[in-house]
Amino acid sequence: MIDGVHRTGVRAADERGELVSFRHLVLAVAVALGAAACSTPAEEPPPRPSPMNGPQATVGSLRLPLPAGATYTERSQDGLLDGCVAEGTVLCEARLLDLRKAEPGAPINLPSTKRPFGWYTGTDLPTCITPASPPGKAAQATGSTLLDSGFAPIGPKNAEYGRWKVTCENSAQNNQVRMWWLPTSRILVVQYGSFPGWDAKMDTMLAGATFG
Repeated sequence: MIDGVHRTGVRAADERGELVSFRHLVLAVAVALGAAACSTPAEEPPPRPSPMNGPQATVGSLRLPLPAGATYTERSQDGLLDGCVAEGTVLCEARLLDLRKAEPGAPINLPSTKRPFGWYTGTDLPTCITPASPPGKAAQATGSTLLDSGFAPIGPKNAEYGRWKVTCENSAQNNQVRMWWLPTSRILVVQYGSFPGWDAKMDTMLAGATFG
């Protein structure tokens, strides 16, 4: 009996020792994990994707990101595509102009929402440029009605803004035109053949604009 009691006491002591050791092990692991969490730097959030991942158009001090696959023509051989942004089969869905580079002495109408065809800087009548009727093949405009005006952003700057409904000699080319005008920088942005999907893309482009 004494030997049995002794053995029982030894087993109990061993179990208490194993329990204490297990608790120490758990505590040590918890401390080590806590230290690792404190010493590991927090991961930085992934960079926000750019709304446009194509080329960039430089117009005066304006830097404008373009959609992938789009191109900007500063000067064309016949002048018809000067300042045009082309994408896919559309030769001129928008026009970006630095009016400081206008030919000296050439007559010019400064952009304004207070006159008919206020986006057009020529002294004659504009043509009805749309995705289906590029410069050189568009019918002549016959009238314009201002639908909206005020201010709209180009990057960090506020531009004079206007939207017109345009009627044309060929009624199939009737469309809407949007304009942004920065009078101090003398930068003009015109969007032809306005429709909701292209409006949203144009607004995204302009939101990403920078100046320098």
